[in-house]
Amino acid sequence: MLRKILAFVLFPSLAAAQNPGIEVPVAPQPEALQTTTADPGRDQRRPTGPTVEKYTFYDAIRRGRKEEALIRLSPQGFVTSPRSPVQGIVPLRLELQPADGITVSAFRYPKTQPRKVKFQAEPIPVSWGPEIFFKIRADESAALGVHTLQAKLTFQVIDYNGSGVGPVQQMDVQIPITVVEHNAKVTKKWPIHNMPVALLVVFIVVIIPVAVAALPFYLICLAATKGNCGD
Repeated sequence: MLRKILAFVLFPSLAAAQNPGIEVPVAPQPEALQTTTADPGRDQRRPTGPTVEKYTFYDAIRRGRKEEALIRLSPQGFVTSPRSPVQGIVPLRLELQPADGITVSAFRYPKTQPRKVKFQAEPIPVSWGPEIFFKIRADESAALGVHTLQAKLTFQVIDYNGSGVGPVQQMDVQIPITVVEHNAKVTKKWPIHNMPVALLVVFIVVIIPVAVAALPFYLICLAATKGNCGD
C-alpha cells in the first residue's frame, strides 16, 4: 500500500524532473576544426581530429549583462587540466583575444579523475570530454549586432588506452555572439539540464509529509495482513 501511495505522489514529480521546463534547442553538431597535426591528405569532409562545441546561456547577450558560456572539447583521448597539472604534459588552456565592448572572465576548467597510464607508475589526473566555463559581459557601449570572439585552445592528448602522449595541439576557435539592448527578450539555449528549484521545494514540502502521514496506515496494514502489505 505504501508503495502505491508513494508511486501516486512521486510519479508526477519525477515526470516533471525529466522535463525541466527550460527550452533547450537541439545542440548543434560539433564543428570540426583543422589542427596543427591533421593530415592534409585525408578526407576533410569528415572530422579527423579533435572537435569543439560552443554555447552561450542565451541566444544573445544584453548590454550591461554578464552571461555564462562554455566550450566543450572532444579531443579523442584524455587531457590534463590546469586545476591538476601533470609534469611534462601541457594542460588544456583557452585564450581569447580582446574585443571592443566585450569582457571575458571567470574561467573554470574541468575537474579531473585519476587514470592509470602505462608511461607512469602512479595514476595521473585527467579529463575526458572537457568543458571550460567562462563569463561574457557586454558593456553598455558595446555595438549592437553580431560579434565574433577569436580564441585558441591548447592541449596535449593522452591515448584512451594510456599508452602515450601525443604532440601539443592548438585549435583556432571562433565564438559568435549577438549583442542586443539591455531589456531585449532572449531565449535560453544552454545544453545543461538542471532540476528546477520549484521541483525541489515540492519534494521537501509535499512528498516528505505525505510519506510520514502514510506510515501509520502502512503499519496498520502490516498488522492486519500479517506482513503481506505489498500487494
